[in-house]
Amino acid sequence: MSLISVPEALMSVIAALNAAGYLAYPVGGCVRDSLMGKAPKDWDAAVSAKPEQVKRVLAKLNYKIIDTGIKHGTVTVIADGAPYEITTFRTDGSYTDNRRPDSVEFVSDIRDDLSRRDFTINAVAYDCAADRVIDPFGGRRDINAGIIRCVGDPDKRFTEDSLRILRGLRFASVLGFEIEESASVSMKKHAELLKNVSCERIYDELKMMICGEHIGPVLREYRDIFARVIPEIEPMFDFPQRNPYHCCDVWEHTIRAVENTPPEAALRFAALFHDSGKPGTHSAEILPGGAVIDHFYNHGALSGKLADSALSRLKADNFTKDSAVYLAARHGDMISPTKKSVRRRLAKLDAEFKDGKAVFDMLIKIKLADVSAQAEHVRQNRVSELNETARLADEIIAEKDCFTLKDLAVNGRDMISLGFSGSDIGRILNDVLDKVISEELSNDRGAIIEYINKNYL
Repeated sequence: MSLISVPEALMSVIAALNAAGYLAYPVGGCVRDSLMGKAPKDWDAAVSAKPEQVKRVLAKLNYKIIDTGIKHGTVTVIADGAPYEITTFRTDGSYTDNRRPDSVEFVSDIRDDLSRRDFTINAVAYDCAADRVIDPFGGRRDINAGIIRCVGDPDKRFTEDSLRILRGLRFASVLGFEIEESASVSMKKHAELLKNVSCERIYDELKMMICGEHIGPVLREYRDIFARVIPEIEPMFDFPQRNPYHCCDVWEHTIRAVENTPPEAALRFAALFHDSGKPGTHSAEILPGGAVIDHFYNHGALSGKLADSALSRLKADNFTKDSAVYLAARHGDMISPTKKSVRRRLAKLDAEFKDGKAVFDMLIKIKLADVSAQAEHVRQNRVSELNETARLADEIIAEKDCFTLKDLAVNGRDMISLGFSGSDIGRILNDVLDKVISEELSNDRGAIIEYINKNYL
């Protein structure tokens, strides 16, 4: 049994290049993940052939070839419906923009190629023919030890490409690895260089990072780096919450809420921002005897604005941004565990979102995460209420209760037949819907028409 199971399509690409006299190896993250027992999402290969030579050899296999990065030696091969990036062995020139090399030099030795990479865990290749890992920098050792270590000098690696700082944090969050001390110090030292990275690339890293199983320790240790790319969170750092509902400052509460949120980007970003409005809405009440209670009235509204500002600047996808902004703004809304209250909230969400029930479920999850990070003595009752609220929502959907206009037993055509027209139709139907949601009126066609005749004709 081979050390690493390489997809057949990539094996055929490597075999064709080998037959033509070139060296070719799976490289980087796919090798790392395979050694960890994980299924790689993407497979890349490094090859001694130059792009034109790769294209000439693989043209015989009738695979589609895309010039994705010819300047830097990369072509993408579409084989059996999957894309594989094939890149020539290379070394990089200077990085004057702290992001991309000004030039590259194609080389013949895979070890030279591996020496330019960011972290040792990624500076590994797999020799399929010999069934061995090419590992000149101890990547396999660091994978086994769970350590993120730079290849060579950390200062050089991070000043070459400052996005590597966020990549390192992302690996720590997703893999649960420790960042080696000199790399950690260098990350913090060069964090200001992240200003040279596009918002889109920063968001791509943050979106993966925020969903990592180990995001909590990363947020604690590297909060100043996060503040470089999301300055909206910095006022939360060490901001006290002196009231009976909380047991820690705003930032630690936020971290715990993020940790207790399901690993979906919209939910995690909502948790990250849900209390970002607290420092800006803070007021203090001094009690007899001198005790102080902190208040943060209407902080949700400001939290939503801050989330909108940050996620718009980062060019987040619309679903993530819109959902996170709504959830951050409304996470403190009271929803009583009654069908009336739940129907009313479902109605509002259905009018605002494509899938109101899905957003309702997300709101409950954020509220549960928020409560889980509060003082222990307040959790039990609140969690029970929220679970009951979620159960009622599921029951309402299962029983097809009416909470939208399309669920009403009457419609616009019925209103026209009763002699109504124009804006009166919508106004009256919305009034009827309100009465049905409040259980003041049954969703029965005869009962509704009787109500309309009595009150509007």
